Amino acid sequence: MDIDRNERAARNQALFREVNERVVELLQGGFHPVEGDGSRLEILCECANASCHERIHLTAEEYQAARASTFTYPIKPGHEWPDVERIVSEHDGYVVVEKVGETAEISVQLGFAEPQPGESE
Repeated sequence: MDIDRNERAARNQALFREVNERVVELLQGGFHPVEGDGSRLEILCECANASCHERIHLTAEEYQAARASTFTYPIKPGHEWPDVERIVSEHDGYVVVEKVGETAEISVQLGFAEPQPGESE
């Protein structure tokens, strides 16, 4: 069965979000701090590319803000797929993208996102 680009993007981003959530659970219910003062965290890029294994460094507050919606994901700059998502904010070392259109609808249908008015186009 051939999965189209929109469904692949929805599945891949949901997978990376799940991986990051599992890592958080395994590390005493908290995030793995980056070397240094411990104020920054290291997570996997939550882009739609299944072969991406790049890391993002951000604070716990930044991560929670990036994930305030079930349609938004923190990713490395340049990893966005403009045909399925749009950049909603830019930060030092990462951007936050939001699923739009058919990909947002597929995310809801597959149970990866909660339908919320005004969050998808």
